[in-house]
Amino acid sequence: MARPILHSLSTAQKRVLEALVLLEKKGEPGFVSALVNALGLKAESSLTQTLQRMERNGFLLLAGGGARGRQRLVQLSAKGRLQINAPALGGGLFLPLLGSIPAGPLEEAIQQWGQPVSVSELLRARPRDFLLEVKGDSMTGDGILEGDRVLLRPEVQLESGEIAAVLVGPDHEATLKRVHLLPGTEASPHGGEVLLRASHPAYPDRRFPAEEVKIAGVFRGLLRAFRA
Repeated sequence: MARPILHSLSTAQKRVLEALVLLEKKGEPGFVSALVNALGLKAESSLTQTLQRMERNGFLLLAGGGARGRQRLVQLSAKGRLQINAPALGGGLFLPLLGSIPAGPLEEAIQQWGQPVSVSELLRARPRDFLLEVKGDSMTGDGILEGDRVLLRPEVQLESGEIAAVLVGPDHEATLKRVHLLPGTEASPHGGEVLLRASHPAYPDRRFPAEEVKIAGVFRGLLRAFRA
């Protein structure tokens, strides 16, 4: 039987949200280890079940963890902010940098996320957004250069012709391209195809059956570090 969704906080859960707000004000990401220290706990294991319950009830968002010693990142959800009257997100939003995305030939799948990146509100980032670092030069015609970090939004409707990070084929190879949705043919009226188009003339168009293409995130902006 599914557990009921709760809409009120326990005292311990309220302390977790308040600690996250304090970390935001300091400009620090809400790693679980930082929460343990802020709450005066002895180990991360003493917080695990509380965080899982809070995520299930919609009070916060969890990301990361798992292999390679990645730390788990905790962020306030809109519901959690409302519960403690926390201010809306501004520059305190931390986005997970998932790895690199080839803007040239297709390469391996998107990697597990690494260190979070703090983003100003001018980028209009939302919870669940993520960043990928661009590799290659196939998108220079759209002003996307190697080394740029592109802001990608998952779970939104892609409009044909938009730029997106896509996973292609059985090996889930990843690339950043303009994605054109092509209608089905007489032989396959419902299947359709997806055309991936670079904005550099050196790279040819690529076509794939629609069922072989997964949209990982739709392009919503980029960050670029300029060097003197």
